[in-house]
This record gives sequence, C-alpha cells and structure tokens, in this order.
Amino acid sequence: MRHARLTVDLDSLAANYRTFRARAPDGAAAVVKADAYGLGMNPVAARLASEGCSRFFVATEAEGLALRETLAADCDIFVFSGEVSAAGLFPVANQPSQLRAGPVALHVDTGMQRLGFAPEDVPDHAEVVLLLTHLACADTPDDPLNALQLERFEAVAARFPGVPVSIANSAGILNGVRGIGRPGIGLYGGNPYSGRDNPMRCVATLEGQILQVRHVPAGESVGYGASRVVTRDTTLAVVGAGYADGVPRLLSNRGEVALRGVRLPILGRVSMDLTQVDATEVAIEPGDWVEFFGPTVGVDEVAAWSETIAYEVLTGIGRRVERRYPATAVGV
Repeated sequence: MRHARLTVDLDSLAANYRTFRARAPDGAAAVVKADAYGLGMNPVAARLASEGCSRFFVATEAEGLALRETLAADCDIFVFSGEVSAAGLFPVANQPSQLRAGPVALHVDTGMQRLGFAPEDVPDHAEVVLLLTHLACADTPDDPLNALQLERFEAVAARFPGVPVSIANSAGILNGVRGIGRPGIGLYGGNPYSGRDNPMRCVATLEGQILQVRHVPAGESVGYGASRVVTRDTTLAVVGAGYADGVPRLLSNRGEVALRGVRLPILGRVSMDLTQVDATEVAIEPGDWVEFFGPTVGVDEVAAWSETIAYEVLTGIGRRVERRYPATAVGV
C-alpha cells in the first residue's frame, strides 16, 4: 500500500493547453521532458494529442523513443539535446556535429549561453524544418533582454523565409511573442510569471496519508534534532510522505499542508518517509489524506517556502508516489 499519491487533472491540463493554443499565433506545441515535469509523459501527451497537439519537445532521445510509442506517426517529436540516431525523431541541432542529412530543427542561442548556435554561426545548408530560440526572462516581460533576444533572433530568421519559428515558452506565449508556442510549466499549473497572479488552472495535487495521530503535551519536542518544541498540548498527525516522495525538506517548521481546505503547519523536520503536522484545530483520523500542494496550497507557494521554483518541486516527485489520472471528459 502506498501512502503518497499524485493526482493529475487531465481536464485542467487540456484547458491550460487550449489557453496557450488560443494565444500562440501559430499554434502551440507541448514540452513533455522529464516525464512531463513529473506528471507522467505518456498519459499527459496522449491527452494533449487528443486536444490537437501535434508537436512535442523532449530533452533526450530516450524520452523521444518512449514517447514515440504513445503518439501517432503524424505527431512530430523534437529532441532538445540534438543527439539523435533513431528514426522518427527530429534533432534540435545545437552545434555542427549534430547536423545530418534530412530534416532538423536549429536552435539559435540569442542570450541564454546554453545550447545552440551563436547567431553568426547558424548554418545555411541544413534542411531546416523549425528555427527556435529560448527567452531567458519571459517571466519578467519588461526585462530588456527579451527585446534584445528577439532582435537577434529575427535577424537570423530573415535568412530562413517560410521556415516556422518557435520562440515563446509559457510566459512568452502570454506576452504575445510570435511563432509556435512551447508551453511547459504553465501546462502543468505552475505560474509562468514572477510577481504576478497565476493565470493557469491547477493540474497536480500531491497528498500524503495520515498514518498515526499523536497527542503531544506542551514542552515536548518533535522530530529529528528536536528542532521544534510545542508550546501547547498538540494533536500531531504523522503523514506517510517525506523528502523521498518529493516533499521538500526546506518545508521543515515553515511549510503548510491542507486538510479539507484547512491549512495546517508542518512541525519539526521533514524526514525521508514521514512529515508531522499540527492538526490541533481540526478533526482527523488515520487514513485521512492531506494536501502538500494542489488547489489549496499552490505549488508555487511550496516552491517559495523551499527557496526554489515550481519546476523543481514537480520534477522532484518521487518514483514511489502513486500517479492517478481520474476519468476525464476528452474535449471538454
């Protein structure tokens, strides 16, 4: 029996995809690398394909081959690393050694200083089916680097008339950047922006099951290192999920969970398999499920407590966590 579960709302995923598709001038692809940001690549991609998505991006050839088994042959799969030897996948070429006979996508590095050709080094001889770049600061629309990157990219794109382009991530699409959108975090319910309200629907809910209820007298300590001493008689819920399941350890003594919409503070250190919660103010019993993130406690809120980003929280969900995909209404 598993005591941690991730529920993936595929209807909300589809709704988020439709939002991006409506805002992207040339339609929207989907970034499903890292097991669809931890939510399950195959069920996520299958649902997006049913919504009309026909372009998918993964990080590695192995991811692409696994995805190829799920998708129809008319769906295009692009591999960001550019290292592709198998048929049925498009390499995103980042350097001359990755160019090959046949169609490729070309990645232009316009300011990230990661993978990609420098603008002056982009080759003219390849059979280019897609020209792309990646914005470093799309989540902060007023950052001047956005305009500089677009200027650099458009100078390259002018050399490839008629070739589709892809520039915008989740925030970039909402900012109105042209081309085929490549939403990632926004598909999965994370906030595409820094310092703005989240416009996306919640997709992922991580929960842990209460294994034991303890009554702790005032003055007793909780957890490893005795890092928290309760100042009142406390009802403590011991939850069967810890950092091995993707509960960030930095939530120790600072984060919250939710039970039936009521927020409850985490007491003591998050351990590998267990987390203790102050449940003094609510009625609880073993077998109840508490929300670590979801509709009450947002994933970006958890990320802020954990001094990281929602991407890391989602991709950090442990392999032993049960993934659940409730029955959905395709096309709703």
